[in-house]
Amino acid sequence: MNQNEQKFIKIQLQKNHPIQQLLFTFGLHKRLAFSGKNTDTIKQRQQTHLRSLRTKEGKTMKKLFTVLAAVFFTVGVFAQPPEKISYQAVIRDQNNNLVTNQAVGMKISIFRGSTIGTIVYEETYNPKPTTNANGLVTVEIGGGIPQKGTFSEIDWSSGTYKLMTAIDPEGGTNYTITGSSQILSVPYALHAKTAESVTGGITETDPVFTAWDKSTGISITESQISDLGNYLTTENQNLDNVLTKGNSAGNKRITNLANPTDARDAATKAYVDALLARIENLELVNEGFTDSRDGSHYKVVKIGNQVWMAENLKYLPSVVGPGTGSGTASYYYVYGYNGTNVANAKATVNYQTYGVLYNWPAAMNGQASSSANPSRVQGVCPTGWHLPSDAEWTQLTDYLGGLSVAGDKLKEAGTAHWNSPNTGATNETGFTALPGGHRGIVGSFNYIGSSGNWWSATERDTDYAWSRDMDYSNSFVRWYNVSKGNGFSVRCVRD
Repeated sequence: MNQNEQKFIKIQLQKNHPIQQLLFTFGLHKRLAFSGKNTDTIKQRQQTHLRSLRTKEGKTMKKLFTVLAAVFFTVGVFAQPPEKISYQAVIRDQNNNLVTNQAVGMKISIFRGSTIGTIVYEETYNPKPTTNANGLVTVEIGGGIPQKGTFSEIDWSSGTYKLMTAIDPEGGTNYTITGSSQILSVPYALHAKTAESVTGGITETDPVFTAWDKSTGISITESQISDLGNYLTTENQNLDNVLTKGNSAGNKRITNLANPTDARDAATKAYVDALLARIENLELVNEGFTDSRDGSHYKVVKIGNQVWMAENLKYLPSVVGPGTGSGTASYYYVYGYNGTNVANAKATVNYQTYGVLYNWPAAMNGQASSSANPSRVQGVCPTGWHLPSDAEWTQLTDYLGGLSVAGDKLKEAGTAHWNSPNTGATNETGFTALPGGHRGIVGSFNYIGSSGNWWSATERDTDYAWSRDMDYSNSFVRWYNVSKGNGFSVRCVRD
């Protein structure tokens, strides 16, 4: 296959969404054109994968630009507005060559919550920023041409923010989204200047207390209070006295033991609850978890503040062959099995090794999409566990250093299940991601041994949902959206 043919295949696979154009460029085409396979076989697999992952029919093929960006943040907060964020990126073309000494079109967008959340600010630049001899381009966010919102009016204290970059390497406005990253330190630096807005004096006034005689209603002056000890009862009671059978204790009760209102009691309870949760998680990690629905036992791993199943879910209430599918009705599949007998499907090696493939309706089990962290969508997961949202997947990959390296730490090492070379795999987290392949929307099973695909609980729209993918040929965790009719694996997260 020549380079033009490969480029055509890549464009066809990636035309659904700009983010997919970048992520698929990082490795999907390597799977399709991997050496050692004859040309006819490669073309067949390419065509199968094209039909399987194509997101919408009939779209006009868009021009593909592959731009790799390495982002560096510095914050400059000035005494007076405008505030600006210094942003640097290294621009590369689709052949991984530096784009040097060239004016490029750039659009910067800031989202509240996530990149599928609300755009609070967006800007472009004129004159166009120009890369240097090393492909480095520098802009000041807040100093461009606003397209939406006002940078100085962003309320950095209202939550988390993400920054998305879109670039046209040819200097026009045919922007391609190159990636996103969470803004961590910037809001704190910018929000710090709000201390300057405190104006006027702060006056402290001591409260005035008045004592009065309960029996007469007559006020008592300071001079009349000689000894407060005279007002204390001499009766001593303990809990045994109060709680003696038949003693109503003056119709008083001890309440709010579950949710104490006293600050010290509440802090103590929170501390104890946290310790108990840690002990429970440690027990899970050491002993694993058994699904009471079918008796399946799962290894469990703690990564950062999250507790994940270290195996693909195996819950299989029913099964169909790959030719039966839908983006709205629930269907369950076992890779390589074409039948409806659950027992026979469970007897296969693929079920025992890779678990079940679920279309998105089956994974959600009738619940609505969620972008929250945690998702609070139990879906097909056992009680006490839930289907991770797109934000929870992002938390996992961010903790491991980002999308470009997280795959190394999550994939099972070696080639017992992954095809060679299984690039970079160390499985240092114990997550043990396996290449269970997927059921494509055209009704076939594809790419066992080459890739693993996992659902999130977050939809893009009525027809598409966000997912994660890992591949034998690279270290990436790829992030993209696909048709809900695909059959993907499921990993559950502890509530």
